[in-house]
Formats: sequence, C-alpha cells, structure tokens
Amino acid sequence: MVKETEYYDVLCVTPSASEEEIRKAYYLKVLGEAYQVLSDPVQRDAYDRNGKYSISRETMLDPTAVFALLFGSELFEDYIGHLAVASMASSELAGESENAEKLHDKLKAGSISHLH
Repeated sequence: MVKETEYYDVLCVTPSASEEEIRKAYYLKVLGEAYQVLSDPVQRDAYDRNGKYSISRETMLDPTAVFALLFGSELFEDYIGHLAVASMASSELAGESENAEKLHDKLKAGSISHLH
C-alpha cells in the first residue's frame, strides 16, 4: 500500500507505473513546460531575465495536450505512449460536445488517431 501519491499525481502516473512510464511522463512534463515558456515572448523574456521561478504557472497547459495539439499524438507514441488524455483535452478545446462516455468509447475503438 502506498502512503502518499503526490509525486505520482504530479506525473499523472499510478503507483504501479514502470520505471519507463515514469521516465516518459517526466520527460514529457519537462519538455511541455520548456516549450510553453520559450514559445511565448513574454514568458521567454521573464525566464531569460529572472529564471524559471519568475514564470507564471497559472497559464501552463497539460504537456500532453500541448504536444498533441501541435503535432498529433501518433507521432510521439514510440517515445511517450498513446496520448489519450491529450485527445480528450483537444476534443474539449475543439468544442465537441460529446459526453465523456462517448469520447471514452471512441478512444477505445481507436477512432481518434490524431488531432487537427
């Protein structure tokens, strides 16, 4: 039994996650944060002048959503696994009004293969 799950929650992995799953989740999180900061001129300037602790975390998106929106999830499957969460997030961002159960069924059936 796991006493505390805070670190697992930060990486969005379960306590039963393999070392590889944890490594992939960490890598994706760091890459996503770096991309969001360096691709935004205001955030990048703040980072360049004052370091990472000057960056606003309030506007940070889930890293899986960022990469899926930019590149489509299938391009990263070999590196970080299937980005089902990103597919769900992008559907919501795109304004699809499907309920969660229908979306879950689509993901299980594989009908959401990439994002537009």
